[in-house]
Amino acid sequence: MAEFKLQHLITTGTREAEMIEALLNDNGIELIVRHDETGDYTMLYMGYSAFNIELYVAEKDYKEAKELLESLNIEATEEIKEADQSRELKSDKNRNRNFSFYLAQIAKIIIVLYLLLHLLPLFF
Repeated sequence: MAEFKLQHLITTGTREAEMIEALLNDNGIELIVRHDETGDYTMLYMGYSAFNIELYVAEKDYKEAKELLESLNIEATEEIKEADQSRELKSDKNRNRNFSFYLAQIAKIIIVLYLLLHLLPLFF
């Protein structure tokens, strides 16, 4: 059995991905669609995804698919790359925020336990 390899074609938005998928299917090129984050679930429930979509084609079809994309003048834009970077920065900030949130909660629990331990002798 021959080894089947995929080649990343483009990362794009929902509407462009639908156009590209139709174009490639019309020309006999099969592709695999991969949604970023929870994009596949939002596509299923809402019919639209705000996340990027990555398109992959077979390595043997890559050159033809790239030529078809060039005929449409569709390329991965800098905006998509910037959106990815900003999303990564936000997730890093949220991760740091979550860590400090948990530290604050632990500190509150320790203070409450300390106060309870020192108030118990007053009642008994």
